[in-house]
Amino acid sequence: MLKSLFHTGFVVKDLDAAVSFYSDVMGLTLTGRTERTGEFPSTLLGFPNTHIRGAFLDMGEGHQLELIQYINPVGGVAEFDKNNVRATHLAFFVEDIDRFYADTRERGVDYGTPPVAMHDESGKLLRKALYCQDPDGNWLELVELY
Repeated sequence: MLKSLFHTGFVVKDLDAAVSFYSDVMGLTLTGRTERTGEFPSTLLGFPNTHIRGAFLDMGEGHQLELIQYINPVGGVAEFDKNNVRATHLAFFVEDIDRFYADTRERGVDYGTPPVAMHDESGKLLRKALYCQDPDGNWLELVELY
């Protein structure tokens, strides 16, 4: 029986650059780094002589983001748009999405659109949201609830 969510994992090309993006730009806290070789990762992941580096980041609420760089075997780059099967995204609640949007754009985050408002039938503002990608192309959704 499932108990709770543990983490979301993204494979990245450069672990240090990804950690910098998620901590310096997005504001997550680095909670630990790992490096794995040997029987456990090779058996779990199904690659002989697996060597991975990883990092965990969070916001102190339990769910963590795991970043994984494959040293061996090195993988290719898969391109997924938001509407492709197997495309994934990680969503964050944001306080003051307009300010967050402006601040992170100044730090180099490229958004397709500014925050988009969603209203109910009566015109009441329910939320604002937007999408971006991290440096490795993983999709992120930012949401402010009203």
